[in-house]
Amino acid sequence: MMPASALQSPWLWGAALAAPAVWCMWSSFKPRAQPKEADFNTFLRPGAKSAPQQGKAGAARQKRPVDFSTFLKHADAPEPQRQPTSFSSFLRGPEKQEVLNEPQAANTGASEQPSAEAEERAPPDSKPVAVLFGTEYGFSKEIAEKLSVRLRETSKYWPRLIDMAEHPEGFPVDQEQVLLVICSTQGDGVPPSEARDFCDWLSASSAPRLADTAFSVCALGDTSYAHFCACGRMLDARLESLGAKRLAGRADVNREDWKAVDAWIEAAVAGLDSLALKAHKDTTGAGEVKQAASKQKRWGKSRPYFGTIVASQGLCNIASKDDKDTIRVEIDLGDSGLTYTPGDALGIIPLNCHEAVGELLRLLGASAQDPVPRPTWHYDDGKLPQLDNSMPLREALAMCYDLRCPKHELLRVLLESLQRQSDKLTNGFQHKTSSLGGTKKGIKKTESNGSVHAAPTNGYVRLSNGHSGPGNGNAELTNGHADHENGAKPTHLSHQDQASQLQELLDRDDAALEMYLEPRHVIDLFLEFPAARPPPSKVLAALRPLLPRLYSISSSQLEHPRRVQVTVAVVRYHSLARERIGVTSTYLAERLQVGDKIPVYIHKNPDFRLPEDASEPIIMVGPGTGLAPFRSFMQERLLSAQQGSRQPLGQALLYFGCRRSDQDYLYGGLLEGWAKAGQLTLFTAFSRQQAQKVYVQDRLRESGGLVWKLLEDGGHFYVCGDAAHMAGSVEHALLQIIESHQEQGENAAAQYLQDMMAQQRYQRDVWF
Repeated sequence: MMPASALQSPWLWGAALAAPAVWCMWSSFKPRAQPKEADFNTFLRPGAKSAPQQGKAGAARQKRPVDFSTFLKHADAPEPQRQPTSFSSFLRGPEKQEVLNEPQAANTGASEQPSAEAEERAPPDSKPVAVLFGTEYGFSKEIAEKLSVRLRETSKYWPRLIDMAEHPEGFPVDQEQVLLVICSTQGDGVPPSEARDFCDWLSASSAPRLADTAFSVCALGDTSYAHFCACGRMLDARLESLGAKRLAGRADVNREDWKAVDAWIEAAVAGLDSLALKAHKDTTGAGEVKQAASKQKRWGKSRPYFGTIVASQGLCNIASKDDKDTIRVEIDLGDSGLTYTPGDALGIIPLNCHEAVGELLRLLGASAQDPVPRPTWHYDDGKLPQLDNSMPLREALAMCYDLRCPKHELLRVLLESLQRQSDKLTNGFQHKTSSLGGTKKGIKKTESNGSVHAAPTNGYVRLSNGHSGPGNGNAELTNGHADHENGAKPTHLSHQDQASQLQELLDRDDAALEMYLEPRHVIDLFLEFPAARPPPSKVLAALRPLLPRLYSISSSQLEHPRRVQVTVAVVRYHSLARERIGVTSTYLAERLQVGDKIPVYIHKNPDFRLPEDASEPIIMVGPGTGLAPFRSFMQERLLSAQQGSRQPLGQALLYFGCRRSDQDYLYGGLLEGWAKAGQLTLFTAFSRQQAQKVYVQDRLRESGGLVWKLLEDGGHFYVCGDAAHMAGSVEHALLQIIESHQEQGENAAAQYLQDMMAQQRYQRDVWF
């Protein structure tokens, strides 16, 4: 439960009334779904099955070293002179390695490098425009930057990017003539974690009046959630209630709908033209928003702490190729001073596997050591000189860019390359034929590495393990796509043909384009359009940032104040006849070893908390890795009682589900030990252990009388896990229990559950 003082926040009670208390790990943290695969014509193509896995719970793991030296051994590029150590040396040389052992000194006083925009003075005649953004995974910031570029292009306005995360106590918004706001929604309606304090400040009664300020809001969200764009909508309503004047309508943007974003940007710019704004030379104070310098910069997403892995344990018995593995990883936080509360998550910043990086480098035809600009989102570890703004291409691809989820923009980059090469080839062909008097029959002109040569017209491209070239491959491309069913040999397409196909794809609506991209990784696009050779700089500009992954913490600091544990499902599947792996899960399970360092931070989750009064009952539903936070809950309650807490413990119910008790019964011995000691009432659902499948929602219904009694006694109900199916089924079962015992009808049951949400007694930590 939230502290009473926190519940007084207008933002928090507003969010509680408007949305369930839900925290969601968004799609970039989830493994790519295993969608229906797609070619240009049907968007449907079956994938292959994975190879068998073998292993046993708790067994020693064969892991591939992840240090930088080993990473480079898989490439043709010469290896730089770097100390062969773990992730921590990936960027830096050995002479500074000791900084990692001095966390408070290593990453504390260094101020952030001022951006070029901050250093550049605004023209006196330009009109200041504040572009305020709140972001969880970077999309809001990307929009803010695009808006800033558009504003500068007018030569009339001078934008200033303001990050809500840098102003937890607010700033003089009443001095701004214009506020253009972009904000995402976390989960089912709460602000981005690092923007929450600012939103609380703006929602407080002490927030300044904005009678002289114009505004417009771009609200970001996901229609998969019930309270779509709730955070942006609340900001929009709050700004209006403070007296600000709307200059353009609010945009509610679903996921990454750039058409909606671009329309909002143009509407906002047009709205500015109707305002009589003062120029910089006529204003005082505007444009002087500064980040508070008195507070020490905290460990966080942009400045992670390098924790040391001290344990990695398999939790499942792997007997067949279809069995899935789950691991427990324990990390030492050293003297970082990092603290967490049960319900929080551990943010882990991963590293792309060297095979994927190496393959993309080959497809790009680029050198691994080519210097590229260091991305602005690259985290600060206190070691890279602030003036060092470049890094080798291999490092950038490994550490900074998402190679799994291609953006629409990458297709446009490939199309531009194909069109440019087609024009070049056509001009060269015309020149050559004019001097030779034509070409021989049966010969087609193609281009390879910038040169023109002859190739048989019936030639084809075969892919072997995903790479172009001759030989017996396991996948063939027909019109750029794998064909395993009819054995037909694919036809080699010219640059112009590939460009035509790509243009046809881009002409489709966003839904069709998204369906095409969903099963594909970045590499797949290069394989399907092999003639495209865009410059690496343009490819990087069209890639998403490699985002941290969040894992529910499954330990208590009462057990060990300097350590944190997470429970991670290892993700592997096949799509488009290629094996796919979870970036972070396989990084933890297969490439990191005990003793390696890894960048981590604590992601606070105030909407998923134990009740302050330990005597209040708790009901926990967490199948699979959804069990993770409830292991933390139970440890916290029991250890607190052992260490002298005078509060009696309320009854605790846990509903856990998995496939089989002898296969993936996570922490089964621990759970049954608590149950035997009377510390926990345990309900298990082993879905594949009997003829009739049984799930946690079935066990919930079977014990409905006990659940109702505990709810009436002030109990708290928690759900953690899959949002697509499980969470909805559990909520449906809960509503049925309430309705059958309350005996006041369906609407009354729904209101009962809504009241529980508002009281922070129904909390969910779910993800798609």
